[in-house]
Amino acid sequence: MIRLNEDQTELNTVIFDLGNVLLDYNPRRFMGELGIAPKYFDRLTEIFPESKEWQDLDENLITDDEFLAAALHKEPALRREITLYHKHWYDHFHAIPENVAAFYQIKEAGAKTYILSNFQQTCFKVMQEHNVFLDDFDGRVISFECKMRKPDAGIYELLISKYDLDPAHSVFIDDMKVNIEAAASAGLKTILLPIGGRILDYLTIVH
Repeated sequence: MIRLNEDQTELNTVIFDLGNVLLDYNPRRFMGELGIAPKYFDRLTEIFPESKEWQDLDENLITDDEFLAAALHKEPALRREITLYHKHWYDHFHAIPENVAAFYQIKEAGAKTYILSNFQQTCFKVMQEHNVFLDDFDGRVISFECKMRKPDAGIYELLISKYDLDPAHSVFIDDMKVNIEAAASAGLKTILLPIGGRILDYLTIVH
């Protein structure tokens, strides 16, 4: 049995975001690891995690090549930096061992487990190759597959209907407040996990 520490709700389902929940995600650190000068970080952040084209890529509405062309058109002076980051950014994700271990403890306790995440198709395929635990969930809804992304209400509704979930006994874990608020509006219990947070600080496994 799993209980939510906040209100002691008994849970039968735990839904996981990926970035900063099960996989480390820090774009500015990635840029530094690639040797990109810090003076470019703000401009690159506007192109990558924050741009409309990046969101379109999450939803599989444009191709990688179309995204790259749009990015280079916006910042032609950063051609080297944009091309480098675009080619290698997904190599810098790493599993968060403590939270992956928590995922398996949650499964062993009998809860169903699902992924709900914004991810691009190419990147997700790389993540699957490098992180075999991604194959051990009971199901998933990923933005590139359904052409919706968090915090759109429809992506939560899709997850609930696709897997016939009981929202009152299901908890969604994410690192972004806007995504948590949308999940709560869909009736799900929620955990806003801070960067570096431990999942089992918010849940209790009752043996």
